[in-house]
Amino acid sequence: MNLFLRSAHIRKIMMVMAACVVSLNVVFANPDTTWSVTFKLNMTKAVNQHIFVPDSDYVYLMIDHGIEPVKLVPGPDFTYSVTLSDMLDSGETYHYKFSINYFPQEIVTRSFTAQPGMVNLSAWWNNEALNTTTFIVNMKYAVQYLMFDPITDSVCMVGTMNDWKGSPKMQRMDTTLNYSYIDTLIDPGSVQEYKYRINQGDSAKGQMELLYRPNRIVRIPDTLLTITSDYNNYNPAKRQMTFQCNMGYYVKAHHFNPISDYLDVAGNFNGSGANDVLFDTDGDTIYSLDLFMDTAWIQQGPLSFKFRINGDWSTAELTGKPNRTYAFHDTINQNPNLYNCHYNNLNPAIPTPPWVYNVDIQGLLIYKKFLSGTYGYENVNGIPEGISTYRWLRSNNAQGIDAVPIDSATRITYTVDTLDITKWLVFEVTPKAVSGDSAVGLPVRIVSSSNVSAWDVGFDEFAALITRVYPNPANDFIMIEARRELSRIELFNYLNQPVLIKDEIGDNALRLYIGGLPKGFYILKATTSNGLTGVSRLIKL
Repeated sequence: MNLFLRSAHIRKIMMVMAACVVSLNVVFANPDTTWSVTFKLNMTKAVNQHIFVPDSDYVYLMIDHGIEPVKLVPGPDFTYSVTLSDMLDSGETYHYKFSINYFPQEIVTRSFTAQPGMVNLSAWWNNEALNTTTFIVNMKYAVQYLMFDPITDSVCMVGTMNDWKGSPKMQRMDTTLNYSYIDTLIDPGSVQEYKYRINQGDSAKGQMELLYRPNRIVRIPDTLLTITSDYNNYNPAKRQMTFQCNMGYYVKAHHFNPISDYLDVAGNFNGSGANDVLFDTDGDTIYSLDLFMDTAWIQQGPLSFKFRINGDWSTAELTGKPNRTYAFHDTINQNPNLYNCHYNNLNPAIPTPPWVYNVDIQGLLIYKKFLSGTYGYENVNGIPEGISTYRWLRSNNAQGIDAVPIDSATRITYTVDTLDITKWLVFEVTPKAVSGDSAVGLPVRIVSSSNVSAWDVGFDEFAALITRVYPNPANDFIMIEARRELSRIELFNYLNQPVLIKDEIGDNALRLYIGGLPKGFYILKATTSNGLTGVSRLIKL
């Protein structure tokens, strides 16, 4: 038995002895081992490339020094981890790789030197990150003001991504005074704060930028991101532009979750969306962002933009309305560039029409059966619902394009008539508040999930087509099981807009990825090759 295995065996014997004499308060300590080493591996890109199948594959840690392969434990967002305790000797260098089902193994070779304390090692499969964040800082004016000497000085970034201990020295880009640092290990979706520092670790010459001013802040996306800044935010050719958006009502109405959702601004100045994220740094639900924009925008303007939830145009504000605009100007004489608004212009202090959401039809779509319309009511001014009006309409198609009002069908409930057989029914609600200057909102319609059947048998087949949707609520994937072979799956949001379509399925079971969809309530519609349909409700976390 080699020395390492003998020492490991002795440690196990000592641990058993310690467990047997707890009542004597005997403690066995081994200062030459780490307390724990945690290995964390992100498999997102491997999943996207179909190298790794989460439902059937496993990830193993393959490490030398006679340690058996260790299976990693799955976590959220395709991350896998394992923690080794009291197995590694401090000061010893270990080489390791990760493998899928023992084989294949990564083509990269990893190593680390064990140190006392808690060690965390994060990586992507084969070091191929889904996200790459490049930080670039321009040191031109730091040189001009004798703060930085490109021959003798160095610059790095310190922040939450490195526990404020400092990154490796940033590399000078070509002959410019731009310095860059590339990081592929920052978790996508995380919010990081940072600053740039000259001569990290040299107390005599060290210089942190933005002294007594807020940290820089960024939300890391799961794509490529390049962040370009000037040291100390000083550049005579740029001016500060501040965006502020009040999300108070959206937070109160549970349309925006400050913990999991984020807000960005997309416009003509950033290619209609370039990860310019606003942050609520004061906890007052007012989200803000400072951009430093070239003075050329003073002549090129105006700025044109909208705010978006979770960087998605489908959740952008002011649907169907023009972009917001702002005339960018010089900031001489204390005249700052500041744009302030409420998201979607929903200001509780201004009379605003009510609206409805989650409009649906409940009941059996069968002759003589009783149907009921359902919906949720919202009013930004806090005015309760008054006497909203309803209509039922009849259509020849599932889109409800040619819907015709049904005589006397003006209640929230409706009994299916013979004229409805083979037709699609449409429920329409026009929200009305009890009082106020803007008491009436816009009508909203929902089309029935199937056409009306004359017999219970027909509906039973329709209702029972989807036998199971799980998990529900779901985060990343759902499994759909049906009694018959499916040809098409559609997901609709609360506005009855299709957000995901899957064709040519050819099976009665399907695994569907929904991780890219916003959180909320959805309707899932399944269709067979002969036109039989079924629906189910789904909640996306």
